[in-house]
Amino acid sequence: MEISSDFDTGSHKVPVALHQHPNYGRALSALGVQVHNHRLRCGPGQAAQAQIVGRRFGPIRVHWLPRGPVWHPGTPPDIRQGLLSRLLVERSGSGFLLVQAEDAADSALYAGLRCQRLVAPQHVAELDLARPAADRWARQTGKWRNRLRHARRSGLDVGSRPFQSGRDETLIARESIQRRARGYSALPPEFTLAWARRQPQATHLLTACHRGHCVAFVLLLLHPPCATYHLGWTGPEGRRRSAHNLLIWEAAEWLAARGYIRFDLGVVNTDSAPGLARFKIGCGATVRPLGHTMLHFSGVNIRRRRLARGPGPA
Repeated sequence: MEISSDFDTGSHKVPVALHQHPNYGRALSALGVQVHNHRLRCGPGQAAQAQIVGRRFGPIRVHWLPRGPVWHPGTPPDIRQGLLSRLLVERSGSGFLLVQAEDAADSALYAGLRCQRLVAPQHVAELDLARPAADRWARQTGKWRNRLRHARRSGLDVGSRPFQSGRDETLIARESIQRRARGYSALPPEFTLAWARRQPQATHLLTACHRGHCVAFVLLLLHPPCATYHLGWTGPEGRRRSAHNLLIWEAAEWLAARGYIRFDLGVVNTDSAPGLARFKIGCGATVRPLGHTMLHFSGVNIRRRRLARGPGPA
């Protein structure tokens, strides 16, 4: 078994979460964040990739492995556990390692390696773009579909292009104001700008305008073969005209026409944001659970470092 510190940027032919795609790591690196990329092998073939983010809180070093590793299809459970064990020892030897498992199977692997469960699994909404448009239309709830019909009749002009940092920063400012007013969290504007400056073609902006004025927008981050809903904003006129329904539909159509197979709509929480959850489910998305958020640390390595320093003062 082998773990190397490099990353195969062309291997993402299977769905991969935003946090495990090289584009995400490049954006964080541009902000000065430490990003560690690992390729996991057993024999001649590659079994997995893992992208780990390093953070420091005072003297405490924490590594964060979100929704990974990304396993090559067909990698058997015993090989997965062996590679994961080596990776955990390597990374947690220099601090704590927080992981968010991609699914229940990975949660079980981590639990078998003495990772402690901290947070129950989140649920995410995913739109299957491999389905024909007619199927995606039929999977919408009646209320959501009626709002889409209303938006199509309401005189909205939909624009579609890559995000441009200088030109579109006013849209980011609108979303920041909306975020503070509604009390939800998201990645900071600096991340969006870093992503767009490093890889502008990995963004897609859809705007809905009425009489020349932008009334809503949606910003996608592209990480083939998937795309993620990153930011969105709707003003009063956009809400009256159901603009967001139209933008989500048009975004899915644009992605599907270019071979994307999954549109990630983010976390679904029916307790803290029931309206947003209904919107995501209503568009025809499938809701599935992720794995637990867990903690791993190597007490053996901590004791070894203490012994290496020698006894303290008497």
